[in-house]
Amino acid sequence: MNPTALVVGTTLAGLTTALQLARRGYAVTLLDQPTRHDTSAQHEPEKDALPPVLMGCHTATSALLDTLGTADSVQFNDRIGFELLANRRLIRLRCPPLPAPLHALAGLAIFTGMPMRDRWRFLMWVERTWEQDPALPVDLDSHTAEAWLRGIGQSEFARSHAWTPLSRFLVGDDVRTISAATLLSTLMRCFLSSRRHSQLAVPLLPMDRLLHQPLRKAVIDIGVSLKTGYADRLTFSRQAVTGVQLKARDALTADWYILALPHEHVTPLLPERVLTRFSYFQHIDALVDTPAVAVHLRIDQPVHSPRVLLLTERTFHWMCVKPADDDPHTVISFVMTGEPQWLDRPDKDLLDCAGEDLQDVVPAFSAAQRLSHHIVREPRACLSMKPGTTAHRPLQRSPFSNLLLAGEWTDTGLPSTVESAIVSGNRCAQIIADQTQG
Repeated sequence: MNPTALVVGTTLAGLTTALQLARRGYAVTLLDQPTRHDTSAQHEPEKDALPPVLMGCHTATSALLDTLGTADSVQFNDRIGFELLANRRLIRLRCPPLPAPLHALAGLAIFTGMPMRDRWRFLMWVERTWEQDPALPVDLDSHTAEAWLRGIGQSEFARSHAWTPLSRFLVGDDVRTISAATLLSTLMRCFLSSRRHSQLAVPLLPMDRLLHQPLRKAVIDIGVSLKTGYADRLTFSRQAVTGVQLKARDALTADWYILALPHEHVTPLLPERVLTRFSYFQHIDALVDTPAVAVHLRIDQPVHSPRVLLLTERTFHWMCVKPADDDPHTVISFVMTGEPQWLDRPDKDLLDCAGEDLQDVVPAFSAAQRLSHHIVREPRACLSMKPGTTAHRPLQRSPFSNLLLAGEWTDTGLPSTVESAIVSGNRCAQIIADQTQG
């Protein structure tokens, strides 16, 4: 008889875990427990919490898209680059066709959006770090990226006009908020490890049609049993989970249990004695999320290729411009993160600010007619990677032998992104397979 697994939650991490376990021959039950959407479950182009922008370093995402047959809709290339707003001009961060990491270092050397002195100081810091003279501090996760950048000689202009826009796009918060370790590891993975990793792709399809719907279909097609309900609590023996009690008074049992829920939904399922005994679960309540507000406009003016614009001294922090997937129009998405005071602002204020930013940044679109719009307010868009957060992110394997946690918020070594969710799901499936075979 095949081993059984119960996955609680149809988040991207949960669906990934279910698919990978089913492909390995496990009898999988997936509990469809509606919650807030994680970063993966986004619907319709204008309703995406964030516009879909992928980087070449999202290798797990690319592999899953290939499995689902939607990889052809994602084209990575060097023509789409970050355009940073500096001195009221958009300046593209270009990476020349050189081997990694020379491509990124050369790109920084010629990037005129940052003063020459800052570029030189950063390149010298990279060279010294490679030579371990001095070695990287071991306590980078306890300091903000702002403090680290200041310490290596980056000016206030460079921190606010180059590093903060990149930080907001890559991690979801500015350099005054995130840890130095998070920014540094993200920069190294995105720009210094592989030339392909720094490439961008802006799919025309929304993430729901690109990833979530095909994944859900694949899970059902492979034979995963899908049940709808709400988990009320987990029941335990001394060393293992014995079942999941549903609010409808039914109970589900399996050999393996995977909680694939947003982190704020995990600890309410656990009895007090478990929370009191294990610091593993106590750390989860210390995690904090970052909000996001996105305004998506559809205009009647066509555009031929996508663009990703990183902004400073504007209301919104970055913009994505892309052709609409179903007509000759253009979809422009404006994104701000880490600004909770904007969650309750009226739609008119947000639309006015988006119009002002559009006129200032891309004046060629300012005369276009707005055909439609949609505004998304997400109080919990992604995990805040402030100093010390890494210590609170749990590993996928819990203190109980048959219980695992899956989610973009778990410890994957990545920011809280679609890639992190998929990596987490893959790891859960691999842990179970390794332990079962062992």
